[in-house]
Amino acid sequence: MNKGMRPDDLVNYVQLPQEYDDKDYLREYYGNIEWAVRSIFAGTLGWFDGNPTTLFSLSPAEEAAKMVDLAGGADALATHARKALANGEAQWCAQLCDHLIARSRESKEAKLLKTEALEKLAENLITATGRNYYLTVAQELRAETKK
Repeated sequence: MNKGMRPDDLVNYVQLPQEYDDKDYLREYYGNIEWAVRSIFAGTLGWFDGNPTTLFSLSPAEEAAKMVDLAGGADALATHARKALANGEAQWCAQLCDHLIARSRESKEAKLLKTEALEKLAENLITATGRNYYLTVAQELRAETKK
Protein backbone atom coordinates (compact mmCIF):
# COMPACT_ATOMS: atom_id res chain seq x y z
CA MET A 1 0.00 0.00 0.00
CA ASN A 2 2.88 2.35 0.77
CA LYS A 3 4.17 1.76 -2.76
CA GLY A 4 0.83 2.83 -4.24
CA MET A 5 -0.42 -0.66 -5.08
CA ARG A 6 -4.19 -0.93 -5.40
CA PRO A 7 -6.30 -3.81 -4.06
CA ASP A 8 -6.32 -5.69 -7.38
CA ASP A 9 -2.52 -5.37 -7.56
CA LEU A 10 -2.06 -6.46 -3.98
CA VAL A 11 -4.12 -9.64 -4.22
CA ASN A 12 -1.81 -10.83 -6.98
CA TYR A 13 1.29 -9.74 -5.05
CA VAL A 14 0.65 -10.98 -1.51
CA GLN A 15 1.36 -14.66 -0.92
CA LEU A 16 2.01 -16.78 2.13
CA PRO A 17 5.69 -17.54 2.63
CA GLN A 18 6.57 -21.00 1.29
CA GLU A 19 7.09 -22.41 4.79
CA TYR A 20 3.43 -21.66 5.60
CA ASP A 21 1.93 -22.29 2.19
CA ASP A 22 2.56 -26.03 2.49
CA LYS A 23 0.84 -26.35 5.89
CA ASP A 24 -2.46 -28.20 5.56
CA TYR A 25 -3.86 -26.49 8.66
CA LEU A 26 -3.32 -23.06 7.04
CA ARG A 27 -5.28 -23.82 3.90
CA GLU A 28 -8.04 -21.40 3.00
CA TYR A 29 -10.96 -23.36 4.44
CA TYR A 30 -12.82 -20.47 6.04
CA GLY A 31 -11.38 -17.29 4.54
CA ASN A 32 -8.71 -16.63 1.99
CA ILE A 33 -5.74 -14.39 1.39
CA GLU A 34 -7.42 -12.29 -1.30
CA TRP A 35 -10.29 -11.37 1.01
CA ALA A 36 -7.89 -10.58 3.85
CA VAL A 37 -5.79 -8.32 1.62
CA ARG A 38 -8.87 -6.43 0.42
CA SER A 39 -10.11 -6.11 4.01
CA ILE A 40 -6.77 -4.79 5.26
CA PHE A 41 -6.66 -2.27 2.41
CA ALA A 42 -10.21 -1.06 3.08
CA GLY A 43 -9.66 -0.96 6.83
CA THR A 44 -6.43 1.00 6.45
CA LEU A 45 -7.12 3.31 3.51
CA GLY A 46 -10.91 3.16 3.14
CA TRP A 47 -13.11 2.37 0.15
CA PHE A 48 -11.19 4.35 -2.47
CA ASP A 49 -8.87 2.12 -4.49
CA GLY A 50 -6.75 4.92 -5.95
CA ASN A 51 -8.29 4.76 -9.41
CA PRO A 52 -9.87 8.15 -10.20
CA THR A 53 -12.45 6.45 -12.42
CA THR A 54 -14.02 4.90 -9.33
CA LEU A 55 -14.59 8.23 -7.59
CA PHE A 56 -17.94 8.66 -9.34
CA SER A 57 -18.59 5.43 -11.23
CA LEU A 58 -21.55 4.86 -13.46
CA SER A 59 -24.38 2.99 -11.78
CA PRO A 60 -24.36 -0.76 -12.44
CA ALA A 61 -27.42 -0.37 -14.70
CA GLU A 62 -25.80 2.43 -16.74
CA GLU A 63 -22.55 0.52 -17.11
CA ALA A 64 -24.46 -2.64 -18.04
CA ALA A 65 -26.44 -0.86 -20.76
CA LYS A 66 -23.23 0.51 -22.26
CA MET A 67 -21.44 -2.86 -22.05
CA VAL A 68 -24.36 -4.65 -23.70
CA ASP A 69 -24.33 -2.08 -26.52
CA LEU A 70 -20.56 -2.40 -26.83
CA ALA A 71 -20.85 -6.18 -27.13
CA GLY A 72 -23.38 -5.85 -29.96
CA GLY A 73 -26.56 -6.37 -27.97
CA ALA A 74 -27.87 -8.71 -25.29
CA ASP A 75 -27.88 -11.76 -27.55
CA ALA A 76 -24.25 -11.23 -28.52
CA LEU A 77 -23.20 -10.74 -24.90
CA ALA A 78 -25.11 -13.88 -23.86
CA THR A 79 -23.29 -15.78 -26.62
CA HIS A 80 -19.96 -14.57 -25.23
CA ALA A 81 -21.03 -15.64 -21.73
CA ARG A 82 -22.03 -19.14 -22.92
CA LYS A 83 -18.73 -19.44 -24.79
CA ALA A 84 -16.81 -18.39 -21.68
CA LEU A 85 -18.54 -21.07 -19.61
CA ALA A 86 -17.91 -23.71 -22.27
CA ASN A 87 -14.22 -22.71 -22.26
CA GLY A 88 -13.94 -23.14 -18.49
CA GLU A 89 -14.02 -19.39 -17.79
CA ALA A 90 -16.80 -19.44 -15.20
CA GLN A 91 -15.71 -16.19 -13.54
CA TRP A 92 -15.81 -14.31 -16.85
CA CYS A 93 -19.18 -15.85 -17.65
CA ALA A 94 -20.57 -14.69 -14.30
CA GLN A 95 -19.23 -11.17 -14.82
CA LEU A 96 -20.78 -10.96 -18.29
CA CYS A 97 -24.07 -12.23 -16.89
CA ASP A 98 -23.96 -9.48 -14.27
CA HIS A 99 -24.20 -6.93 -17.08
CA LEU A 100 -27.12 -8.75 -18.65
CA ILE A 101 -28.94 -8.99 -15.32
CA ALA A 102 -28.24 -5.36 -14.36
CA ARG A 103 -29.60 -4.27 -17.73
CA SER A 104 -32.69 -6.47 -17.47
CA ARG A 105 -33.48 -7.90 -14.05
CA GLU A 106 -36.04 -10.18 -15.71
CA SER A 107 -33.55 -12.05 -17.90
CA LYS A 108 -34.14 -15.70 -17.04
CA GLU A 109 -31.48 -16.85 -19.50
CA ALA A 110 -28.80 -14.68 -17.89
CA LYS A 111 -29.82 -15.81 -14.40
CA LEU A 112 -29.66 -19.48 -15.36
CA LEU A 113 -26.33 -19.00 -17.09
CA LYS A 114 -24.94 -17.21 -14.05
CA THR A 115 -26.30 -20.06 -11.91
CA GLU A 116 -24.24 -22.52 -13.93
CA ALA A 117 -21.16 -20.32 -13.64
CA LEU A 118 -21.54 -19.98 -9.86
CA GLU A 119 -21.98 -23.72 -9.44
CA LYS A 120 -18.85 -24.28 -11.52
CA LEU A 121 -16.92 -21.77 -9.42
CA ALA A 122 -18.10 -23.51 -6.24
CA GLU A 123 -16.82 -26.91 -7.40
CA ASN A 124 -13.16 -26.13 -6.80
CA LEU A 125 -13.35 -23.50 -4.09
CA ILE A 126 -11.84 -24.70 -0.84
CA THR A 127 -13.10 -21.68 1.13
CA ALA A 128 -16.34 -22.97 2.66
CA THR A 129 -17.93 -19.54 3.13
CA GLY A 130 -17.26 -18.58 -0.49
CA ARG A 131 -18.50 -21.93 -1.80
CA ASN A 132 -21.63 -21.64 0.31
CA TYR A 133 -22.30 -18.13 -1.00
CA TYR A 134 -21.84 -19.20 -4.63
CA LEU A 135 -24.30 -22.06 -4.15
CA THR A 136 -26.80 -20.00 -2.16
CA VAL A 137 -26.94 -17.26 -4.79
CA ALA A 138 -27.18 -19.89 -7.55
CA GLN A 139 -30.16 -21.41 -5.74
CA GLU A 140 -31.79 -17.97 -5.35
CA LEU A 141 -31.25 -17.13 -9.04
CA ARG A 142 -32.73 -20.47 -10.10
CA ALA A 143 -35.78 -19.83 -7.89
CA GLU A 144 -36.22 -16.38 -9.46
CA THR A 145 -36.48 -17.95 -12.93
CA LYS A 146 -39.43 -20.07 -11.81
CA LYS A 147 -41.60 -17.11 -10.79
